[in-house]
Amino acid sequence: MAYFLVSFLWWVFLSSAIVSAGYHRYFAHRAFKANPWYEYLVLLLGPLSGSGPALGWVGVHRLHHNHSDTNKDPHSPKFVTKWKVLTSMFNVPSIPRRVVKDLLRNKRVVWFYKNHKRIRWASLVLFLIVFGYIWTFWLFFMPMVYGYVGYGLLNTYCHTKEKVRNLWWVNILTGGEGWHANHHDDPRNWRIGRRWYEIDMGAWWIWLIKKS
Repeated sequence: MAYFLVSFLWWVFLSSAIVSAGYHRYFAHRAFKANPWYEYLVLLLGPLSGSGPALGWVGVHRLHHNHSDTNKDPHSPKFVTKWKVLTSMFNVPSIPRRVVKDLLRNKRVVWFYKNHKRIRWASLVLFLIVFGYIWTFWLFFMPMVYGYVGYGLLNTYCHTKEKVRNLWWVNILTGGEGWHANHHDDPRNWRIGRRWYEIDMGAWWIWLIKKS
């Protein structure tokens, strides 16, 4: 139980502070401004979530918004086999440079993109040295499982054939992304949870670190 609890809390941090606040709201939508240290933190820890480097993640996400629920949407359950969306095993298309041209001008983003595989391997070795095999399994590999499952549920069930919808239970593994209809209504708003009962941990982190 202790292994699972620590692993899940580590995932809560990664999903809310790094993926939801960083990859999604900061890099993909430029919804707030932050200091360079936060960029470095997001770029370094982001791949530990199983999301890959920020540049690729942002490209796919922007294609999703540009072509939401059409045959050009990379992970629309209307056009992509459902099990591939649910397991986050959908094919990633070639991303036009114009979609991420702002990030291509960011030297930090480009460097981490070019070196993300080396960083992942170095991180794995470091985890094994510091934490040993058992904790490495729970802290290095299990967060990737949480990520694939959580974002698979998000992309599958928050998009129906009729509409985009909010699902509170999707937030358990996605750091606030379950209020998905809210987000599609106003993608540049860093607060995805709009009502008092819409818990949004990603927004809590942003409130702490954003530049005014």
